[in-house]
Amino acid sequence: MNHSHFQKTTLPDGLRVLTERHDEVHSATIGVWIEAGSVYETKAESGLAHLLEHIVFKGTQKRGMEQIAATMDSLGGQMNAFTEREMVCYHVKVLAEHLPLALELLCDFLTCPTLDADALELEKGVIIEEIRAAEDEPEELIADLFTETIWPRSRWGRPITGTEESVSRLGIADLRRFLDTHYTPRNVVVAVAGDIRHEDVVARAQKLLRDLPSQRNKAQHRTPNEPRVQAHQAQWSRDTEQVHLCCGTRAYDFDDPKRFAAWLLDSILSGGYSSRLFHEIREKRGLCYNIGPMSASYRKAGFWAIETGIAAKNAGRVVDLIGRELRKVKTRGVTKAELKRAQEMTRINILLSEESSSAQMSRIARNELSYGRQRSTAEVLADIQGVTPDDIQRVAREMFDPALMNLAAIGPFEDKTAPLQIDVG
Repeated sequence: MNHSHFQKTTLPDGLRVLTERHDEVHSATIGVWIEAGSVYETKAESGLAHLLEHIVFKGTQKRGMEQIAATMDSLGGQMNAFTEREMVCYHVKVLAEHLPLALELLCDFLTCPTLDADALELEKGVIIEEIRAAEDEPEELIADLFTETIWPRSRWGRPITGTEESVSRLGIADLRRFLDTHYTPRNVVVAVAGDIRHEDVVARAQKLLRDLPSQRNKAQHRTPNEPRVQAHQAQWSRDTEQVHLCCGTRAYDFDDPKRFAAWLLDSILSGGYSSRLFHEIREKRGLCYNIGPMSASYRKAGFWAIETGIAAKNAGRVVDLIGRELRKVKTRGVTKAELKRAQEMTRINILLSEESSSAQMSRIARNELSYGRQRSTAEVLADIQGVTPDDIQRVAREMFDPALMNLAAIGPFEDKTAPLQIDVG
């Protein structure tokens, strides 16, 4: 029989340690999460959180870059990291017997990174090439253009990687200041899922992270609220084969009960082969290859959006079709059959994700960081099953407000081309 058991310990300095024991596996997935994503940057620091996430892999005071790589290879583990708007996470999956060394490697990134000036210049070059590569890929660039459009002149709307100009200006002093301000015990969560003992993880985390600086200035770390959202259109002319467009609106943060209805609406409109927009735009008219969701929920912000690529001559027609389907949901709602399909798709996706220890680790960490408590899978599924057609129509009327709709597009537009407009009634 499989057993899992969640435990949490908050240490005196505020560091939180979460574990979920699964005694049927041989592995452990470790995540060290820090509330230090891109929304904590000033405009001049744009890209700093992501740069810091990269540079710590270049060496610590205990191990150089080659030794870190060799150690991970010897453990057979999978180490990586990512930066989001609100969070940074360093994570690794290893056999449970190798947890002590793997956790030590991750904690070294926080407590004693070398932050070498020569390595910094090299890594800045790598990130600048990453930024340029994204600019050459309209599917990636449209995401940044959309967030900049819906959240203009806001740290929420800036690209997580920063810009070539902002990254070029960053130096060692900026990295150390950001590290000292945000990589502090109260901002750190250590989450582990797998064949582990909670007491062992707590003891090791307490020892390995005891040198984290205390948070001296809480005001500098305060998560900014979501900026006011108004209707905007942005259109970039690029020599591309297609027009890539994204349209969307303000949605709900990660702890808003209405988010469940918004999730299901996402599925009904653009989630899968039987969704309304896929059927209307691809299957009935052959106007696109794919159309799908690009929504996001954060602790203090959220947006609902869909993205597609189409021939330039069809761009206006596709935008009109999208607007028509959004108006239908506002005025006529959704059917019970559509809702049931969306609920079942969501249930399946959630349950399948529970097969992965990485997803289990991520779940307990995000629950802690977003809610301050654990929400069971059964609780989430019950909330999803409790959504009614009326709930979906209500959130559709709230979200699909003409004063809130934003549209971003990239494509071979001529100078005098009128901006695309979406009509949601």
